[in-house]
Amino acid sequence: MAIERGATGEFRTGWTLLLAGMLGCCLGVSALPIYTAGVFIPHLEKDFGWGRAELSLAVLLFTLALAAASPVVGRVIDRFGVRRTVAFSIVGASSLYVALAFFLSGLALLYAGHILIAAVGAAAAPIAYTRVITNHFARARGLALGITLLGPSLAATIGPPLVSAAIDRGGWSGGYLMLAALIAAMLPFLLLLRDNAPAVPLTLEGAPVTGPLYPAPQLRRIFVILFCAFGFFALSIGGLLVHFVPMLTDAGLSGADAAAMAGLIGLSGMVGRVAGGAAADRFFAPHVLILISCAAVTGFALLAVWGATYAAVAAVTIGFSLGAEADLMAYLVSRYFGREGYTRAFGWLYAAFIAGTGISPLILGFLYDRFGNYMIGLWAGAALLIVTMILFTLLPRFRDKV
Repeated sequence: MAIERGATGEFRTGWTLLLAGMLGCCLGVSALPIYTAGVFIPHLEKDFGWGRAELSLAVLLFTLALAAASPVVGRVIDRFGVRRTVAFSIVGASSLYVALAFFLSGLALLYAGHILIAAVGAAAAPIAYTRVITNHFARARGLALGITLLGPSLAATIGPPLVSAAIDRGGWSGGYLMLAALIAAMLPFLLLLRDNAPAVPLTLEGAPVTGPLYPAPQLRRIFVILFCAFGFFALSIGGLLVHFVPMLTDAGLSGADAAAMAGLIGLSGMVGRVAGGAAADRFFAPHVLILISCAAVTGFALLAVWGATYAAVAAVTIGFSLGAEADLMAYLVSRYFGREGYTRAFGWLYAAFIAGTGISPLILGFLYDRFGNYMIGLWAGAALLIVTMILFTLLPRFRDKV
């Protein structure tokens, strides 16, 4: 894939930012806890007797706390810098997972622990890392964001097997200790980040992009469309991140095989993030998102009709869609709101995305407890994806030139 000469320079001077951003998105609290939550469900269900809806509520509370903290994170980073803010989040979240491993004894503690981890660890998330990337990259911004946001897909790939192995050795407490270690492993890589990373969002002619890109009423309309579209997408697909493993074990697969199958979501998500970002640098991003949502609908239909028989294909299509969608959210914010409005707009849209991701498992768990299967939840998710596709058709063309 050919990259423009200007983009080559961006990668040459910003590759350390990409590495740190990718690892940060992988080892942060917005990825590992969510992608590994399903691995804990059978063990907590067995040891404490909690239902899947009760356990899914912990994920909901976690994501709602993360969503509530996200709009504030940008302002905190502006005041204290990326390194110090993210370091505080990493140390705090890791310490809280250690406490959860040793002191968990009831649902109240489970819920309180997840809320605190999300609130304290909110800065160790894409909102911090994509801010640095969008400030540095212009001509290859889509591809750079795709590479950075490989992190969550990497977490979906390595997280479930690692945590599953730790649980096999030390029970659910061993799983929480593994999460604490993985999150803390990011600390030395913060040295690669630069709080004063040069901002280079230039037009192709070299003039800086400054001032509002759209009239205020149109910008508000764009924000509402994006808020609803990404919220609906997360609401439709987020439940599978938690219930995919239990869904497959219900169908007769072993826990290890189901976790390995779930890893396909991460692997295909990696491809989706890079492919989606590269496509956005060449084609109108909302059109790319429509095609991506079609792939997700296909995955839902395969699971609803054939179940575990085509689980691998479904995991690939859904993972590809999830990876590209999350990547292009940051890209669209940078193109519609510019550098000045990026942090605030992305904070709110990320809040909607993460809130939908948290609410979805609760709904899917409730439907499972009520009907004894995931059929209704899968078809409802497919319907929401179709609504998302319609919303993306309403977005206007970009006005900036990068």
